[in-house]
Amino acid sequence: MSKDVGAVFQQGYIVANLEQAAQEWIERVGAGPFYVMDHLAMDNYYYRGKHTPIELSMAFGYWGPMQIELIQPLGSATSLYSDALKSGAGKLNHCATFINGSLDELLDTHDLRKSIIHEGHMPTGLKFVYLDSYLPDGSHLELIQATEEARMGFQGMQAIHARWDKKTRPIRPISDLGKDLGSP
Repeated sequence: MSKDVGAVFQQGYIVANLEQAAQEWIERVGAGPFYVMDHLAMDNYYYRGKHTPIELSMAFGYWGPMQIELIQPLGSATSLYSDALKSGAGKLNHCATFINGSLDELLDTHDLRKSIIHEGHMPTGLKFVYLDSYLPDGSHLELIQATEEARMGFQGMQAIHARWDKKTRPIRPISDLGKDLGSP
């Protein structure tokens, strides 16, 4: 499968309080700034094969070349995120990589459908699956088929991190990303 996927670029953590978790990452290791997608409704989400609409808030920040993703489940729907919050809040939940080509083809070629614990589509066009306890430490591997726009957004966040003073606007709405990319 190694020729079909890129390097791990993201570590994902499920948290009870998104802003508090982001602040800890900022203070302890200088990750950030964190871009927040607040109250994101995901209608195209499946957990253990069952369609389950969920709502969550997410934050993305960089620590050097590594993206730190923080996910706070909202509401009462049962999901991988709500289960992880109960069993291991704040601990590494998954590592993510971009795939080359079609996610469906990759899953079929490598007979991975049986390993999927959850999957979904983001409103941005990004498509993902988590392979259940796939990594040697028992965490999940997230495979992402991303649009060029999503990839460029992540690259922009990393560029902003590289020039960030570690103080100014440490937590920002995702709607600020375009404006921030245009500022020096």
